[in-house]
Amino acid sequence: MDNYKITHYSISNILKYVQDDQIAIPEIQRPFVWKGKEVCALIDSLYEGYPIGYLIIWQNSKVRVRDFGRGGTKKILIDGQQRVTSLMAAILGKEILDDDYRYRRIQIAFNPVMEEGEEHFVVYDESLADDPEWIKDISVLFKNDFSYRKFEQEYRNLNPGKDLSKLEENIDRLKGILKHQVGIIELSFLLDIDVVSEIFIRINLQGKPLNQEDFVMSKISVNEQYDGDLIRNCIDHFCHLLKEPSFLSILKKSEKEFLSTEYGKAIRWAGDAKDVLYVPSYADMLKVVMIACFGKNRVGDLVHLLSGRISRRGESSRKLTKESFRRLGEGVKAFVAEENFQAFQDALKKYGYSCDRLLYSQSVMNYCYAMYLKMTMQGITGEKRDKMIIRWLTMVLITGHYQTSSENTVVRDCAVIDQEGFSSYLDSIEDLRLTGEFFEAILPDKYAVTTMRTAPYLAYLAAQCASGARAIFSEDVTIEELYAGKADSYQLLPKAYLEKCGFRTRETYGQVANITYIPKEIKAIVRKNAPSAYEDQLKEKVSEDVIRETLKENAVPPTLFTVGEKDVEAFLLERRKLMAEKVKEYYLSLK
Repeated sequence: MDNYKITHYSISNILKYVQDDQIAIPEIQRPFVWKGKEVCALIDSLYEGYPIGYLIIWQNSKVRVRDFGRGGTKKILIDGQQRVTSLMAAILGKEILDDDYRYRRIQIAFNPVMEEGEEHFVVYDESLADDPEWIKDISVLFKNDFSYRKFEQEYRNLNPGKDLSKLEENIDRLKGILKHQVGIIELSFLLDIDVVSEIFIRINLQGKPLNQEDFVMSKISVNEQYDGDLIRNCIDHFCHLLKEPSFLSILKKSEKEFLSTEYGKAIRWAGDAKDVLYVPSYADMLKVVMIACFGKNRVGDLVHLLSGRISRRGESSRKLTKESFRRLGEGVKAFVAEENFQAFQDALKKYGYSCDRLLYSQSVMNYCYAMYLKMTMQGITGEKRDKMIIRWLTMVLITGHYQTSSENTVVRDCAVIDQEGFSSYLDSIEDLRLTGEFFEAILPDKYAVTTMRTAPYLAYLAAQCASGARAIFSEDVTIEELYAGKADSYQLLPKAYLEKCGFRTRETYGQVANITYIPKEIKAIVRKNAPSAYEDQLKEKVSEDVIRETLKENAVPPTLFTVGEKDVEAFLLERRKLMAEKVKEYYLSLK
């Protein structure tokens, strides 16, 4: 028997299948992601008589489809979801569930008297509300009770003096798209779901490409035997809940069966999550689980594992597939568990990394959360685990641990951690790299850079936030408040002053050692003056004790007010050393 056959359906027949609930979307499909203009383009192509490509359907009573049901006698839409959903929205006037899991209308307007070559279709908005030439919603033309004569009379009354000689022809032309024939590739019901998944992936690789993460998510979702469909839903829904906690109310209506499973129960807490710092995508989540549970960092490796592939010749093992899905499922549950994910967030906030601006990159956060999960698997929990992950994060930032060949580095980390244990491995890195020379010479040099988004500077700011350091010259405003509130930074030795002293390069006035944060009410005093010029006025506003204490809290040399032309370089060098000393004190406090 052939694996497929090619037939043709009219748009009318396809829409009838939709209305009769005979077309279903499988879990391997993406959500509806087309924009309104793409729906417009599809309708315009049909109006002009252009082909819109093949749809691929498959009838299988066992495959899991959207809304957590089974295929039954439905036609499973393997390729063409965006087109069919667009037709459903534009012609039938139905709401669609978009990639944010929210129902919305895509309303297409039509101008039947527009000249040839001009735009006939647009997405409706309020700017068309008072324009009588535009039919505000083409779906009204396709309703069973639509009367052309009644419509024509109303349209003529609204457009007196307009040439309507082609009105009927163009309305008929639009309604005629229902007769447009669409090619259908019908896959045999005997095909294995893995083969169908492979067909779907290969098709999409020739259209809008799937990245490797899309590929593996498809591979996961089709393997129901090992709960792949539940794992896929858990990943998708958890990531969306972190961005939009109110999404839980939608899940309670549309995914009741899923929420009753162990995977569904594991993510419910995210519906109440607040102030989430680390917001992973499904791709981030896959990478973290791969690192923590498989010691690998390439998505292609996970595809091979889930396929049970044990050799380059394509040999496969069902035992390996089963074990890989078990480890994947356990890893996903560990990732989403409140006692892990929320504890990781709490540790970041408690020990200084308290706002998303202090998180250097998503990749670094992925690697650190993977290490956090590995510690958990090795029985390291509670405050010990929290302090250790902050030590790890800070070590990464100040040494550039992942700066080169990060993927190879994290795989090597995992291999050593599995042999030696996390605690022992971190100790060995500290002994090797975080020496007295590092804090006295290497780290200070890192604060001579002119870019504030450098990892070592963020570690310094985290140390400031963790200690509750006040802003310079402030009795109660903290660095944490100012930085989280995106306050402007302040130059200790202002650019204008440094230029007068002969230092005209950014390497001097712009280096991070010359940067601090200052409360708004003090800025009016200091302005862009040299410290010696505003010292007396400052002391009228702020006590000498506060000045002295906040200089120390911000690692600023006490000689700030006496810096002369010959002292600039020495002052900035001393500041860099004090900043490094501040980070060292912070790091040691975590042991």
